[in-house]
Amino acid sequence: MPQPEFRADDYVNPEAPEDERRLRPDHPRVRDHSYDCSRSTQEVDLWKASLVSTVMEPWDAYPDRGDVPEDAVPGPSLTLFVKERGRGPGYVADFLYEAADLPVTVHGILANQGAGLGLIELELWRPDWGYWDDFGDFVGPPEEDAPLPVSAPITSDVLRRIPLGQIIARAQAELADQSWKEEGITVFGRPRAAGPEIAAASLQALENANALAQPAQRGRPPLEEELLHRVAHAYLREAINGPGLHRRLAHLFDRPEPTIKDWIKAARERGYLSPAVPGRRAAGPGPLLSPLAEESPRPPSA
Repeated sequence: MPQPEFRADDYVNPEAPEDERRLRPDHPRVRDHSYDCSRSTQEVDLWKASLVSTVMEPWDAYPDRGDVPEDAVPGPSLTLFVKERGRGPGYVADFLYEAADLPVTVHGILANQGAGLGLIELELWRPDWGYWDDFGDFVGPPEEDAPLPVSAPITSDVLRRIPLGQIIARAQAELADQSWKEEGITVFGRPRAAGPEIAAASLQALENANALAQPAQRGRPPLEEELLHRVAHAYLREAINGPGLHRRLAHLFDRPEPTIKDWIKAARERGYLSPAVPGRRAAGPGPLLSPLAEESPRPPSA
């Protein structure tokens, strides 16, 4: 197969001598293939335009590397890659996990799509993976003309030995940590950067990861102010129609009566309705209740 011929617009500096020309960063030959290609290039491409954090290293159990016993078995490793160009809604980070008792490298994508940090994609990579390039040549180990390595099949036992819960917990603790705001980050080959010295894309990726990796709050989320505002107005409007108030509000808001009672209680506590008065069933407007500018047949959901 003939080698490709590059044109002037393929280069950043087409006027430079031939051996000094550089292909554009977005050129198909050099761009980050981890978004649309896997296998051998994917692990290398994870490092491109990423904030990298090593959470677990094989010899973490031996802080003093000089005291590692000869028969010591390396522990697992876990590396996080926060891509500056997110992979979609709720994207937080990629990770690679390796362990001595696993015949594969585990690659996954962590995201928060409204239910807390979780795993939305998982890949198992065999060792010594290679690929065929555009010219029909095999790239990567093994040596030329050597047979391709034969991988043992992935069994249910292998899958059980992948500690997904531990990976997510360790990743969440690392990603939610905001110490970088004071301590800065280390950029390869450069001194630590902090505050305005951090590139805008890196800063946005860090802040996004911090926010999405925060542990989920227990219990029900607080009701929105707009909802309580509409509940209070509907309560005052329907209270004058006598018995059956909760039933009418349940029909209006399309919610069960116990939920309506909880909303009314919250509206009282938050100042949209007046506090309950012994001997009186109905409430009056609270100090935070303002005139409703526009009626709406259905309030926002909660």
